Amino acid sequence: MCGRIRVFVFVSMLVAGGGVQGQPAGEAFYEDLSLLPYIYSGVESYYVSSYDRTGGNDDGFRGTYSQLYVDDNDEHVIFDEKGPGCIYNFWFTGDDQDLHWGKMRFYFDDEKTPRIVCDGREFFNGALRPFVYPLVTHAFISSGGFSCSAPIAFAGRLKVTTEKAVGFYNMYYQLYEKAEVKTWTAEKDYAGLIGLFERCGADPKPACEMRTTRGTVTLAASRGKAPEETLVSLTGEGTIGRIRINPLYAPDAYNLNHIFLRIYYDGDAAPTVNVPIGPFFGSGLGEADVRSLFVGMSGSGWYYCYLPMPFRKGVRVTLANTSHASGGEFFFEVAHSEAFPKERNGARVGYFGAKYNTAWPIVEPVDYVLLDFKGRGAVVGQVMTVEPVKPDRKRWWEGDMRIFIDGEAKPRFHGTGHEDEYQGGWSTFWLTNPYSLPLFGQPKTEGLVDVFGQVNGSTTMYRFWPGKIHFRESIRISTEHGNQNDTPANYSSLVYYYYVP
Repeated sequence: MCGRIRVFVFVSMLVAGGGVQGQPAGEAFYEDLSLLPYIYSGVESYYVSSYDRTGGNDDGFRGTYSQLYVDDNDEHVIFDEKGPGCIYNFWFTGDDQDLHWGKMRFYFDDEKTPRIVCDGREFFNGALRPFVYPLVTHAFISSGGFSCSAPIAFAGRLKVTTEKAVGFYNMYYQLYEKAEVKTWTAEKDYAGLIGLFERCGADPKPACEMRTTRGTVTLAASRGKAPEETLVSLTGEGTIGRIRINPLYAPDAYNLNHIFLRIYYDGDAAPTVNVPIGPFFGSGLGEADVRSLFVGMSGSGWYYCYLPMPFRKGVRVTLANTSHASGGEFFFEVAHSEAFPKERNGARVGYFGAKYNTAWPIVEPVDYVLLDFKGRGAVVGQVMTVEPVKPDRKRWWEGDMRIFIDGEAKPRFHGTGHEDEYQGGWSTFWLTNPYSLPLFGQPKTEGLVDVFGQVNGSTTMYRFWPGKIHFRESIRISTEHGNQNDTPANYSSLVYYYYVP
């Protein structure tokens, strides 16, 4: 059984002698989410997983790649990095919605004795405090997956081992240059972060003085040109802190995929953000119960976005109807401050962007691309929707996510399948049990059909990356559709990011 462990995570990102302000890391990242627009140097994001190194689909079935190596104690090492750094999330899936690989151990800073020791199933059931819900979720919460979103910081080195081979797993983490990061100890719990996660639906940023514009707009049907209604038009500098809309009718999936949110910055004639409101607020399959930390929607109330959006010379936010169907009436609320984020040494202020892509269907033997961006910035999260072209064309979910950063030849992130990347597991169990959690979810599935004992159907999913995935020159986010891109399907996606203009 697990003993009680209390946790203290404190991260200082001040470079000695230089006055450079680095990105708040670990638990500190969540303390002031108004800092999301800052793009930092000296922070790199990584992903380690059990993906098949040969390009096949043995991503954990046989355990071939379910460890980096086996150490002298006959323990299976799944993570081994020199710091300073922080693991933000790790995930496993198990047989029969359970874990059978024994104890998990965390060794910090080359210590011979692990600071964290616990049986896998007990850890994700919340038996090891302070790793409790909603920081940890088991297979009946995240539908086949066992996930931990408690930040675990390390100054010198962190090695994570398991008693036996784990099968499928992935870990998302960051490493920092010239930063002082204090290693995880048993001194403090995650009460603040737990409270933040439990308040999803409310603005997660610290309270500040904002002016709020409220009103209603009615969107007519498109007749050759998309009718566009302005929600707010501002001059001067400032930051939009939240956008909320409430349809005063019952929109269907087609409606929500053809009414576009547009954001024009600094007097630009073309919108920087031009995306359908369904995916923007978390679902590409129409209304769903989405309750993430940053965006969400409900069939009986508000859709919300709390990602900050700075502007220097002005901003205009509109809704546009691109379909021939009536768009209906919307109540809206846009809140903004009259201050552009202050300059910080070692950081640039980014503008908010969102990129929408579709391939209806993708049939070519190449990856589906969610984002291909040139420039400097940081990705916050993504929404992806998949709709099979017909019931018997299944196993699209075997496609691996791949993220290439700054022109690197090999993907920095390489996943093991759609349900794994979005923290679920086992396709039939995953598709038949939707979920919505602070940082990841699969809030809606539809059209489910049993195809020779395996369920197929449409789904929409989302994931956010704590700390943001920084890039200096470029980023390309893509995914296979099926094992080795062999399954045609209808894909659509939206990526939230910040960029340096």
